[in-house]
Amino acid sequence: MKENKINSNINISITAEEEIKHITLLYGDPDRKLPEGVSILDIIKDCLTEDEYKEYEELFTKRVKTKPFTNEIKRKIDHLDIPKKLHYYELGELPNCHFFIKEHFSICDTGTNLIDFLNTDFSNFDEYFVWFTKFFTSYIRYFEKNDIENLKIDKSYSYSEIENLGKKYFKSIKKDAIQVQKIYSEFVDYIFTKHPLENSRAMTNKIRFYIYYTSHFKILKQYVTDFQIDDAFNYKIIPEYLESSEEKLLEFFTTGQHFADVYAETNATSPSVYTILYITLFKFVEENNYIIKKCKNCGKYFITDNPRVSYCDNLFKGTQTCKDIGNQIAQRIKQENDKVYGKYRKIYAKKAMLVKRNPDIEVYKKDYENWKKDAKKFMDDIRNEKKTYEDFDKWLDEN
Repeated sequence: MKENKINSNINISITAEEEIKHITLLYGDPDRKLPEGVSILDIIKDCLTEDEYKEYEELFTKRVKTKPFTNEIKRKIDHLDIPKKLHYYELGELPNCHFFIKEHFSICDTGTNLIDFLNTDFSNFDEYFVWFTKFFTSYIRYFEKNDIENLKIDKSYSYSEIENLGKKYFKSIKKDAIQVQKIYSEFVDYIFTKHPLENSRAMTNKIRFYIYYTSHFKILKQYVTDFQIDDAFNYKIIPEYLESSEEKLLEFFTTGQHFADVYAETNATSPSVYTILYITLFKFVEENNYIIKKCKNCGKYFITDNPRVSYCDNLFKGTQTCKDIGNQIAQRIKQENDKVYGKYRKIYAKKAMLVKRNPDIEVYKKDYENWKKDAKKFMDDIRNEKKTYEDFDKWLDEN
């Protein structure tokens, strides 16, 4: 990078603490001098409710127009809890704001950016646009030369200018993002969901990570190797095993005392946000404090430390969260399951009584033993989530 000009060869960096540094677009910065003809008043209007604006209308209209903030105005803004810098996550709320290209640190909880990526609907322009502005660095390589030459750090750009850039490259960025999103979704699901071929409870998330990475390396390669790294970032397999077949790796790790470990004290740089997200996943698995699950209600990914939780805390309908909906569903399912279980107990008692009253009739005893054996297997399958109470209900009606 030369002076304040931008080129297509810039990198995103990530530290061991998952501090991400990159060129990004800040959105709406009322604490700086705006371009000629642009009023801070436009920004303030969008920050306030109608009643709040009327309360300070004279102050705003007489002293703010096209002028930087005075200390008095700053105090009023602070009192109203209006952020001095409105970042990308508030896109769309302040359409009169301007963008500024800045070198910017983004410090997140482990895995947050990965979850945002997995949950973004890249076919929806508004959702794509938030991600596009957030990780602007990674998408400059898509731009034509004349568009890159017009980009400078610390220069103001209208909302429409950046929106037009986003629209111009929407098709190509969307195509790539959806492709990577599909791969990473499968990767995450594989790590945090028990594989049907597993025959051992000793299978850890680190082992699942290694199996998927090794057996799908051809697909992952372009996204997981494009980085420069300062520190340790590797796998440890004991005993050493060089197979790359998923089936053979599963067999290897579920028989005998074998384990896989990942370790990362990472300071890395990459031109691709997708590579940074891979490193994020690597570190997430290494730290092993949380898991990633998909909400059974809204279908979006979320982070939790409780493997029994199946619903996220996102608002779903009105003031109800997915967790609220989930509790209601769980209660209804429990009632329905109790009803099915009650039917099972009645049939069980009826067959047992039939055998007791007719000890000499062998066919009753044989039918009872076979039915009891099949019913027990069905209950075991329900506990292992292979079958449902609805399946059991149908089976009871047929038997």
